[in-house]
Amino acid sequence: MRCYKCNNVLTDNDYCLKCGADVSVYKVVVKASNTYYNAGLAKAQVRDLSGAIVALKNSLDLNKKNIKARNLLGLVYYEMGEVALALSEWVISLNFKKEKNVAEAYIRKIKSSPNRLEDINQSIKKYNIALTTAKEGGEDVAIIQLKKVISTNTKFVKALLLLALLYLKKGETDRAAKMLNRVLKIDRNNTLALRYRDAMTGNLIHQEDKDDDPALNGKKLKSLSGNDIIVPRNSYKEPASGVLTVIYIILGIVIGIAIMWFLILPSKLQKEQYENSTTIKEYSEKISSVSLELTAKESEIKELKTKLDIANKELNGLKGDDSDAALYTKLVNAIYAYENNNLDEAALILAELDVTQLPSENAKSLFTFVSEKCQGGPKVFYTSGVEAFKQKNYVQAEIYLLRAYKLDSSNVETLYYLAMTYLNLSEDEKAQQYIDIIHDKYSGTALAQKLDEYLAGRT
Repeated sequence: MRCYKCNNVLTDNDYCLKCGADVSVYKVVVKASNTYYNAGLAKAQVRDLSGAIVALKNSLDLNKKNIKARNLLGLVYYEMGEVALALSEWVISLNFKKEKNVAEAYIRKIKSSPNRLEDINQSIKKYNIALTTAKEGGEDVAIIQLKKVISTNTKFVKALLLLALLYLKKGETDRAAKMLNRVLKIDRNNTLALRYRDAMTGNLIHQEDKDDDPALNGKKLKSLSGNDIIVPRNSYKEPASGVLTVIYIILGIVIGIAIMWFLILPSKLQKEQYENSTTIKEYSEKISSVSLELTAKESEIKELKTKLDIANKELNGLKGDDSDAALYTKLVNAIYAYENNNLDEAALILAELDVTQLPSENAKSLFTFVSEKCQGGPKVFYTSGVEAFKQKNYVQAEIYLLRAYKLDSSNVETLYYLAMTYLNLSEDEKAQQYIDIIHDKYSGTALAQKLDEYLAGRT
């Protein structure tokens, strides 16, 4: 037990040795809370869930930070089909204690099946609709709705009790008994289930109970509500002696250790195995992907080297015109740039070549091959040209934009910036060449209108 003020471990003294706080009353309260917890645990073990709820609530009334009691209360709610209440208790438990709290495993297990969680939420909504329908006299419709609810949430005690009550009102005692038996298998001492079963066998004879229970007086359901259906009686009794309290505490510790051993450790091991297998799978996929890329790259390089060898042989055997040798030299330089993954440099070199001037079909084929691999060339030149234009470096802009236009003559933006570049260089004749192309092919575009506005303002 720890001090409520400084969290120091307490001794047999009635005060904290560290902060000096009076803990005599606090010790009594904590011990009483643990006693109620042990009682609730004992009742839960024999499936007296209604009695367990009462005992555990008493435990939490005395000590709201009793994590074991709160987690067990959540388990009891979950066993009775009250998933929302269970989650609420576990979330509160995590707020009090985040580390080494089994509530985290419970919540993760529920959230790991989102479809199942959604089905449970829908079953609760359908139950509320059935309850409202039953209040309004639509018992048959309510029965149909409740059948759907218990098919999805088989342990939903509220729905089972309401369905049994409606069967009793219709005189279908066999079906009502079946529902009540299902309730008692879940919650052995459920008060209303026992009362309804007694009513069926004729053992409920007190007029007061008859007046209170709609199933017995045959009248219309007037005061039917969710609370009326499963409010359990207080079946808890105080322990007879201190020895029994000690036994409960020891039993609670043993069961807690058993839960840790049989539930938490296997789930942690299973989680670690799953994470390891997932990691191995991811690395295997990455290795396979890299292997495929390397194979493709090696094949491409092999093809390129073959063509390069042919070009070198032609270049070495070339005799005559120096211009052909210059063309081959540029082509070889472009291939080397591409082989070194410098696509921009390769595209720049190719832009200076005229493929029609190459002297052999092998050279033209090699030019086409490298050009296709450097498809980003026009975009690179265009971007560099626009950047130079914005910096008012019109000479450099002209060089880049002409290369972009040579590789892709259909880009109206390249035409626009070429025209604007020549206008800023006062070379109106060259500018007019591109202005005419824009007017002929792209007269309706926004850039054509922008160019016209600029020319109108210039005059």
